[in-house]
Amino acid sequence: MERPTVFVAEFSHETNTFSPTPTGRAEFQERREYFGEDVLTELDGTNTTIGGAIDVSQQEGVELHPSVSVAAMPSGTVTADAYAFYTDHIRSDLADVADDIDGVFLSLHGAMVQEGGVDGEGPLIEAVRDVVGDATPIVVTLDLHGNVTETMIDAADALVAFESYPHTDMGPTGRRAMSILLDAIDGAIDPVMRIERPPVLPYGPKQNTRAGPMAEVMTDARGLEERDDVIKVNVFPGFHQADIPSMGFSIPVVADGSTDVAEHTARELAETVWDRRHDFVGEYPGPEEAVSRAKSLVADGRAEAGPVVMADLGDNPGGGGATDGTTVLRELIDQGVENAGFALMHDPEVVAQAVDAGVGERITATLGGKKDDLHGDPIADVDLYVKAITDGKFRNTGPMGTGTRNDLGRAVRAVTGGGDGVEVILVDNRIQPLDAEVWRHVGIQPERLDVLVVKSTNHFRADYEPMASEVIPVDSPGLVAMNPARFDHQRIARPKFPIDEMADGDYPSWSRSS
Repeated sequence: MERPTVFVAEFSHETNTFSPTPTGRAEFQERREYFGEDVLTELDGTNTTIGGAIDVSQQEGVELHPSVSVAAMPSGTVTADAYAFYTDHIRSDLADVADDIDGVFLSLHGAMVQEGGVDGEGPLIEAVRDVVGDATPIVVTLDLHGNVTETMIDAADALVAFESYPHTDMGPTGRRAMSILLDAIDGAIDPVMRIERPPVLPYGPKQNTRAGPMAEVMTDARGLEERDDVIKVNVFPGFHQADIPSMGFSIPVVADGSTDVAEHTARELAETVWDRRHDFVGEYPGPEEAVSRAKSLVADGRAEAGPVVMADLGDNPGGGGATDGTTVLRELIDQGVENAGFALMHDPEVVAQAVDAGVGERITATLGGKKDDLHGDPIADVDLYVKAITDGKFRNTGPMGTGTRNDLGRAVRAVTGGGDGVEVILVDNRIQPLDAEVWRHVGIQPERLDVLVVKSTNHFRADYEPMASEVIPVDSPGLVAMNPARFDHQRIARPKFPIDEMADGDYPSWSRSS
């Protein structure tokens, strides 16, 4: 048989519609922007969806036609210009080779919102479908925080979501999706999809697939995939920081030729989620209580077994946080916590001040809290000792996104209290410090600190939990606050638990797919 040819493209963004900061092409260029053969060169061997697709293509003798691979840090709505630039590029590249390809592999996010729209992925998949026609299969990989629309279901042949949060399975997801695509090209399967939407909004920490209710739901999903004609059971807890109609939990199921199988499987798992809805809500300490708890654990000797890791959830850049939140750092300083580190503080103004002063110098600065009034007030008159300055470039060495590049811009290691306080990493560019290499690249061995603070919700767990003696999720304020009730949603489908009062009882009939 002649080897198949597959068109490959990535356009990924998780859009926080409550963020006032638009996402233009510059933001994509800051994070990742590859064109043509650079897509394959840069992502080969990485734990990414395209890296996984490359693995399968090499094993199966598949020819890949790469278009673009672009991704930006989560932030506000994608500008019309940026959205048009990348979608037009993908469509144009595809049109050039449409007669020669057998299938399309798209690496998207699922929660992108473009200026003037409510669904960044659906229209893109539709545009791809318009070019290749109905006979050419399209398989799409998605982050499990996608807010899946009917347009996405209708335009694609199969959606394949990450199964882990932290997302350590990006490579395996790419391999799984490419294998499904090749089976569809060969005619070995006839993928069809149906979706169910249980009206449940899990708190951020409860979406962790390593333990708790989400881990058990994922186990149930893998069990359902053992049934005849079930190809893929996707579980999306949704991205709460998007005020769009599709926001929320969804379960799209891919089946082999049977819409009944897809529908019944999706409904069965949705009923399980509904029955466990109270398990997806929890109580977590605020900054003052969390820091006090960490300090007590250190005093009790807990840090001898590894650092106490605190997650500053509300200011997580991985969900669109400003990354200059001060509430947790202020408590560390005020409560006199020693041998502690804080990552990250996005404050280019103080970075420039520190660079101008140089390594070994002391500066007095107003730190953080400058972008909005959601993440804490600026900390005035902070005495900082500049301990190191780097170019901010490093590759992930941990289990999530292994091998991918990071660029913090200029990065400064500074210590509060003029040198005897908290180690703070100051940066020019926003990034989620999910990989512990972020500390090492500025000369800090994170394992030797008693307390580590990372602006992350769950992704940090992949690289930090093995070294941690304790993990404390902090209910901090900000654009990624864990409780969905803290956001003024105007366009989402209602009611949804727990932001709405919903009577106990059977899975609500009105939420069932038709």
